[in-house]
Amino acid sequence: MPPPPSAEGAARAATWDDPDLALLAAHVDVAHYLASYPDIAASGLDPVAHYHAHGWREGRDPTTWFVTADYLAAYPDIRDADIDPLLHFLRHGAGEGRQPRRPGGDARRSIACATPPAEHPTGDDAPAGAALLDAAALAIRLDAACAATTGLVLAASHDRYIDVTGGVQIFIADEQARFAAGGAAYLHLAPAVARPTLVEGDGATLLLQLVLDGRFVGLATLETVVAALRALPAARAPRRLLVVHAPFGHSAAGLAALAHALAGSAAGAVESFFWLHDYGSLCEGYNLLRNDAVFCGAPAAESDSCRVCVYGARRGPYREALRALFEAVGFHVLAPSQAALDLWTQAAGLPHRSARVHANARLLDGVADQTVPPRPVLTADAPVRVAFVGYPMAHKGWPAYRALVEQMRGDGRYLFHHFANADSLVAMDGLRGIACRVNRHDRLAMVRTLAEHGIDLVLVLSPWPETFSYVTFEAFAAGAEVVTLAASGNVADAVRRHGRGLVLADGACLLACFAGGAAQARAVARRADPRPPPALDLCGTTATLDPLRPEATCPTTTDPALRVLAGGQVIHARRLRTAWRFTLPHEVGEIRLLSRHTVPPLFPAGTADPRRRGVAVARLTLDGEVVPPGDARRLGGWHGADDAWEWTSGDATIVTGGAEMLEIELGPACVYPLCPLLEPG
Repeated sequence: MPPPPSAEGAARAATWDDPDLALLAAHVDVAHYLASYPDIAASGLDPVAHYHAHGWREGRDPTTWFVTADYLAAYPDIRDADIDPLLHFLRHGAGEGRQPRRPGGDARRSIACATPPAEHPTGDDAPAGAALLDAAALAIRLDAACAATTGLVLAASHDRYIDVTGGVQIFIADEQARFAAGGAAYLHLAPAVARPTLVEGDGATLLLQLVLDGRFVGLATLETVVAALRALPAARAPRRLLVVHAPFGHSAAGLAALAHALAGSAAGAVESFFWLHDYGSLCEGYNLLRNDAVFCGAPAAESDSCRVCVYGARRGPYREALRALFEAVGFHVLAPSQAALDLWTQAAGLPHRSARVHANARLLDGVADQTVPPRPVLTADAPVRVAFVGYPMAHKGWPAYRALVEQMRGDGRYLFHHFANADSLVAMDGLRGIACRVNRHDRLAMVRTLAEHGIDLVLVLSPWPETFSYVTFEAFAAGAEVVTLAASGNVADAVRRHGRGLVLADGACLLACFAGGAAQARAVARRADPRPPPALDLCGTTATLDPLRPEATCPTTTDPALRVLAGGQVIHARRLRTAWRFTLPHEVGEIRLLSRHTVPPLFPAGTADPRRRGVAVARLTLDGEVVPPGDARRLGGWHGADDAWEWTSGDATIVTGGAEMLEIELGPACVYPLCPLLEPG
């Protein structure tokens, strides 16, 4: 049977006198039609009349649940009769047992479209006109970035994290900010050409895009990066880390060469980490969906499951390349959840130095986050506000959510929403799209937006065991409950652990949960709960990993690690009670005052000032002359000047004019995040 008409469809039907067009109007999804076919939207034609007269002949789909081409292909009698296929289905076809689209639905469509990664078209991921750096130029940049740092972090992933929206990308941005706050330089490498697999060979000429300390600096070949790392003086960045977030687009041998180059010039400790953000270390099908449709459980490469999968033919060689990488580097494996670690440990068979859980985030019950607005007060009989968050992709459960909206959008108990980047919102009747972009500059944007709209239930219907799922924790922090499936990995585990939602046995239970009222009852109970939403603590990047403590923590200190960089020379202070005194080289006319710094908006929690804070300078003198707040000699990296003190950003420039003595007195102490892996000892 066709899904019930939406409220919009029922209203449209009442405007037509023609009974055929009235029936069509109740079911043609005008929002979907206009969004799918911009030419019709631009023409001003009525979508119902257009589909009936021309659209079906042009192969257009009138709604999300009816596929014109499938219906005509399956039923030649309707095709040969030259009649509107949707109208036929509504009048007669449904009663005759005919199907509105090919049996198997979205899963069958995914299987039909699945192709081996080697056959995927590559994409140019690098900015147009980007500079190509040689080894000498890159070595100079690295040397300057590593001056006065505690260490160097070399990170690798599949794309340029500063410009791409996604969970892994935001995680890397969090990590870079935390390492920077602890005084480390951070060089991120991504392939210039996007590939959903490893690159074969040594990768020496592989072109990489480089992001240094959060800024894109250009392109370089792998061999150029290796040479620049080898040229880095041992005294620079004495502690060094390699962090692999995703191997796709890289060469396994190339990643090993980077690890060896990083260690080869280091004077201090070198450690390597491999994150399980997905299951890309088990298969090119990183979410372990056989033919992009059904979770496979990561069987042996020679299994029948692999033989019938598009990822199966290359799985053996792919795994061998990764084995060579793990043997060459000696990784510590980090999993964001126990569910991810358990699956990986069972199926990987890769050598590693250690493996542990380091959760990406945690909930702080009883802690109010001042940046999250209060939720609107909703009565028990108000419609339940339901949401899907993020890209409308099959491996995130979008088809199941869309089907639920199709079946329930005429039910006044529920209001359905989609929250995503503006260019990813899906238009369909009965679904309200809310644009929201989470990025490294506005890390909690989704939490705020979900809270502002009073969302009761967030549906996370992933058909594979998610390794973490930021969406789940963003929903919790916004005061919403999560509805998920038992096979969703850490999503289901988190819902059970925190008691904040429903875990359904499988997708077949979803419609019954909503139609039968269980979802409504859960939302009403949540509204009656007087507890405020928990704060979201984004605690779990490599920067917060403490080798001595297994739990995800955010170690802090009040020591600012104050120092001066003058002409490439690092100068440490002589402490005189409350003052910090630096002896400066006479010939240097400009210096940088460096310290640890906080990480907005993550630190301090609830701050209204999004700028990072270094130290509060209460008094600054050059050769005994006071340089007051707001003085032009406080050149850059200063903010918040008042009569008492002025904050630095952790990297403030001072024009010294040849002065030989800098003396600083500090105002109120700040709390700084530590990076345990970079701390001496």
